[in-house]
Amino acid sequence: MGTTLDIAIGLVSVFFLLSVLSSAIYEALAGVFRLRALNLAQSIEIMLADRALDPHVLRSLAAREAAAHGAAPSEPIATRVLRRAADLVRVRLMPGPHPSPLADALRQHPLIKDLKYGWVGPSYIPAHAFVAALIDTLRHIDWPRSDAPSPPQAVAAAPSLAQAGAAPSPLLARAALSIAATPAPAPAGDAASAPAGDAASAPAPAGDAAPASPESAAAPSPPAIADAAAPPSAGAAAAPPGGGAALPSSDEAPLDELKGIIERMPRESDLRRALATIVDSTVRDMREANIRLERWFNDAMDRASGRYKRRAQLIISATALVLCVGFNADSIKLAGALSRDAVVRAHLIAAAQEMAKTAPRAAPHEGGMDQDEDLMAALAQGGSAHGKLTGLDLKIAWGVQAPEQTSVPRLWNALSAILGQAIVAWIRGVLDRLLSPGILITAAAASLGAPFWFDLLNKLVNLRTVGKSPEPYEPPKGAGPDTSVNR
Repeated sequence: MGTTLDIAIGLVSVFFLLSVLSSAIYEALAGVFRLRALNLAQSIEIMLADRALDPHVLRSLAAREAAAHGAAPSEPIATRVLRRAADLVRVRLMPGPHPSPLADALRQHPLIKDLKYGWVGPSYIPAHAFVAALIDTLRHIDWPRSDAPSPPQAVAAAPSLAQAGAAPSPLLARAALSIAATPAPAPAGDAASAPAGDAASAPAPAGDAAPASPESAAAPSPPAIADAAAPPSAGAAAAPPGGGAALPSSDEAPLDELKGIIERMPRESDLRRALATIVDSTVRDMREANIRLERWFNDAMDRASGRYKRRAQLIISATALVLCVGFNADSIKLAGALSRDAVVRAHLIAAAQEMAKTAPRAAPHEGGMDQDEDLMAALAQGGSAHGKLTGLDLKIAWGVQAPEQTSVPRLWNALSAILGQAIVAWIRGVLDRLLSPGILITAAAASLGAPFWFDLLNKLVNLRTVGKSPEPYEPPKGAGPDTSVNR
């Protein structure tokens, strides 16, 4: 029983150190490549990706960049290269939707841009900041009117930046090319998006005295954003003539503006449908609308957090497999070595008792989206785990050696003549360890996480320290009840 418990403590100690080292390596990689910020950027693009809105957003962004080109300084080359690298990683290496110009415009909003840290963007956005930035971004976009140009004509405004000497972002250029390749919508779509009140108020020709249809007469004209945003004048603040209903209060005016923005968005837009569902007729004021929009954003961030944890687990599992192959951490061979050598077993028990005193630092990917990586702490923890792992007297050292025997000598000799003997020996060593059941068992165990093995290590160490429970006391035979000893 004692030897079996010591072997179990030794294996759990190795699994614990490999888990700590794998988590530290992932945290360092996530801090350098800003994986959390890339995940947030992709999640926002999933929320706002809508091809029906791209022409109107690109037209507004092109006009804004053309107007600000003369006053704004040119973008540094290093910043431009880093931004293009971030776009490449987010679009190509991380599977997701097509690049969204609306998401790019949202990231350029001052409320979001001030949260940026590093070369990608913010890794966490508060819900109230996202809602305020989204509403303000939608407010400054020219939505379709009765005289709005078709999408190809709207996208044609983007090349004017190059003629003016401006350098549009690569995201806008790619989106403009993709939209220009799509066919133009039918003229009926423009007529459908035109206000019904204009058609109803047009004078009829002489002799045509037929009234308008009930549908066209009942359809109200969508309010203009400028009119809704403008403060009421002194004359407008008075009650309407005829004793009608009072004008909306100052708290209801922003809600009418938001509903007007949603109404003016293209009918085929998925984002318009989502916003209209959230801000429906049951919303009484802007405060309730903000609460519903923040809840929508928080639900999307919960899904983004789950996506990030799954990707982190995959990377940690792959890192654990690489470490097990590199260190030759074969759990079956380790168990055999511990069962034969009592000195190594005693040394490992002493090291395990020291490790059980200090809990590992919680990994940031196990928390919420508002927890960022600490690069220096990850490097320090990884270096400590590496030093403890190589000091266990288990012959665990980094390096790959070719096996002494091979099954297909002719094939390896031919590859050695082409690639070189050193490279082929390394490939043989890696394949031999990948096919070892002990290596795969150790990699699977190390991917379970350091907290799991730390708790199990504490329980095993406490069990060994307590030892065997004492036998229950039995009075000597023949002794009466008066002579019994109570313990």
